[in-house]
Amino acid sequence: MFPNDLKKHIHKLHQKKYRKEFSEFIIEGVKGVEEALNSDLEIEAVVVEGSRREEKDISRVIALAERVREDVFFCGRNDVDTIKSADTFPGILAIARQYEVGLHDISIGEPIICLDGVRDPGNIGTIMRTADWFGIHHFLLSEDTVDPYNEKAVRSTMGSIARVKTFKSTGIAHSLEKLQKNGYSVIVLDLNGKPLKALKKRKKVIYVFGGESQGVRDEVRALADSTYTIPKIGGAESLNVAVSAAIVMSHISL
Repeated sequence: MFPNDLKKHIHKLHQKKYRKEFSEFIIEGVKGVEEALNSDLEIEAVVVEGSRREEKDISRVIALAERVREDVFFCGRNDVDTIKSADTFPGILAIARQYEVGLHDISIGEPIICLDGVRDPGNIGTIMRTADWFGIHHFLLSEDTVDPYNEKAVRSTMGSIARVKTFKSTGIAHSLEKLQKNGYSVIVLDLNGKPLKALKKRKKVIYVFGGESQGVRDEVRALADSTYTIPKIGGAESLNVAVSAAIVMSHISL
């Protein structure tokens, strides 16, 4: 049985304003739902396309949901067009509660990734997935960075959204200043800085990456304790922000 009010609720969660109002978001696909069920996320419901319930991977996740006593609902083919967020539906989704995160929750003496004006959801999702790989789980987002609970961003994390904690600032420069007073160093990655090889690994540090077109804003750049650059060898004008973040995280993990 698939309640009509649940179908309408899922449809609403495709919009940012309702994700914010309900503090919920959608996770689609076997990998993402399985990771969420095995995490600290609070899962409100799991929805499965009924005709696919016997598929090996999906049946495994249904069994997991039932073991942890999560509600599982089965929808029909006609419901899929209302609840899916992409052209194709992977057969399973979950409604999850967003983590309640304050600035103090991410400033616990561990590295922080700060994204300043990153507007592509695929990029933010990829950066979160990469950070999770390297054991970095705290994010600070500027007020104009894309919603990390956007469906494309969530899909791009491949389940890592369940393990990262994100604070969305209403004034990124002010948030960085508060963290500096708490002993954090602000490291800006920009086109004009010291070579990346000079960057040393440390704990209380914030690595700031700018948006795809504008880069790091001037008021944030002015707060930098140090600025570093990934050396350019070839002729490309710039690096994708997710690629830049991956290079930096790989460097500091060595």
